[in-house]
Amino acid sequence: MVQAMRLRGMTKQHALAFAIGVNESTITRWKNNAPMSVEHVVLLCRALDISLDWFLNGDGAIGAPASDATCPGRPESGFLSTMRQAEAALSDQSKALLAAFVQSVLIQEKRP
Repeated sequence: MVQAMRLRGMTKQHALAFAIGVNESTITRWKNNAPMSVEHVVLLCRALDISLDWFLNGDGAIGAPASDATCPGRPESGFLSTMRQAEAALSDQSKALLAAFVQSVLIQEKRP
């Protein structure tokens, strides 16, 4: 897991913990080889954009297969394009803050 975090430029545990929806102490336990649920492995692979096969077995390329949004012939929305640019440009802390803001907006939208 530590290698995947480094390869993906995620240097802060709290950012990864926020992205997956777990406590930072959980990330620490995983780094120390504590067991992970299948659900958390999948969330971790998605958050780090890594292949499940690579994470579990060390097989193949690290990168996860392209999602439908990035497949040729299927244009990406302006919002997703902007978020990808932000992801590349922002620090882990800024990304975590932006994600928290978006989550708060979503919560507000769900209220009657």
